Amino acid sequence: MRLLVVLSTLLLTASCAHLPRLGPLDASHMQAAAERCKQAFPAQPWRATHTIFATLPFGQNIEFIGVTVAGPDGLHSILLSPEGISLFDGVQKSGPAAGLVVHRAVPPFDGPDFAASLMADVGNTFLSPAGPPTAIGTYRTGETVCRWSPPGGETTDVELGNEGPRVIQTFRAVHATRQILLVGAATNGFYPLVVLRVPGAGSYELEMRLVDRE
Repeated sequence: MRLLVVLSTLLLTASCAHLPRLGPLDASHMQAAAERCKQAFPAQPWRATHTIFATLPFGQNIEFIGVTVAGPDGLHSILLSPEGISLFDGVQKSGPAAGLVVHRAVPPFDGPDFAASLMADVGNTFLSPAGPPTAIGTYRTGETVCRWSPPGGETTDVELGNEGPRVIQTFRAVHATRQILLVGAATNGFYPLVVLRVPGAGSYELEMRLVDRE
């Protein structure tokens, strides 16, 4: 009987889980909101360099330099030590040759899931979801939000502040996977500071400060 009660509770909890609900937005504001949400991401092609301070589980911290290039062929990410030593070099290719290719990875950046996780972090932070938003509305707290929710894919919410995009959140099914804070005044989609937070048992935080872009 106790097992049945536990299973019933779990099923009820799962059935009640959902993405943050979006309230209605006046139709006259929807097009402007969609255009503002797109400003969260730089237009391709581009190249950017960031200094990155990573806060890792168990109080571990590390600093490095990130160089990212985005264009029609895909997303290229390079991590360097502060001294300029290459730690990781990988490409998430797009188009007919789509796939992840790792050119270099030294410990501890050679873990089995590191490359895919890194490219997902970078992609969610800097690459606009494909197509127009699937929904535009407001959170319960009043912020205007654009939502991309492709079938079978990860949901992306871009939250607008008074001056433009301020937060990007991603969800896998109904579970939050990333929160990305956009800090400062953007120039062509590049913010002086971006803070990425990944929740869960292996939670970590990346502070990415813009050095240059082109």
